[in-house]
Amino acid sequence: MTTKNPEWQIPKPKKSVIEWLLGGDPAIRWQVMRDLTEEPDDCVAAERSRIVSEGWGARVLGLQSSEGNWGGDADARNWLCTSYTLLLLKDLGLDPSGEEARRSIGLVRDNITWPQQMGGLPYFDGETEPCVNGWILGVGAYFGEASGRLVDRLLGEQLEDGGWNCNAPQSRRSSFHSTI
Repeated sequence: MTTKNPEWQIPKPKKSVIEWLLGGDPAIRWQVMRDLTEEPDDCVAAERSRIVSEGWGARVLGLQSSEGNWGGDADARNWLCTSYTLLLLKDLGLDPSGEEARRSIGLVRDNITWPQQMGGLPYFDGETEPCVNGWILGVGAYFGEASGRLVDRLLGEQLEDGGWNCNAPQSRRSSFHSTI
C-alpha cells in the first residue's frame, strides 16, 4: 500500500505566511509589521493610518448612519450592530484619536441611548447587563469615552469569584464570556 498519492499531499506554499498577511488589508498589515516584522514605528503608524481610507475599516466606517448606528432599520434595538461594529473597529486598530474615529464615536455618543427597558442611558454609560457593559466600557476606554458611572456599576456588580454574570444575582458564578 502506498501513501504517496499526490491527491493526499499538501502543496508547498508559493509564498510565506508573512508575505501572504502583508498582501492583505491595512488592518492586518500594520499588526504584522508591528508584531512580526518589527518595522519602524513610523512605518507601522503610516500603514495603520490607511485603515480609515482603505479596506475593511473604511468600508465599516462608511456604513455608519447619520444617526450614529450601524445596522439601519434591521437593527430595531439600535445597539447590537453598533456594539459589535465598535468592537470590530477597535480590533482592526482604528486610531482612536484620528478625525474619522472622533467623528464616528461622536455620532454614537451624541445620538444613541439604550432603550428604556435597558436603562435608557447614553450609549457609553451602559445598559442593564454586565456582560454587555464590559464590552461597552472596553470600547469606550479605547475610543476615549470611558464612563465613570459604568466603571462604578461594574465594580458594584462584581461577584465573589472576581468576575461577572448576566444572570446575577441568581447565578453566583462568573461567566467566562461576561468577565472577558
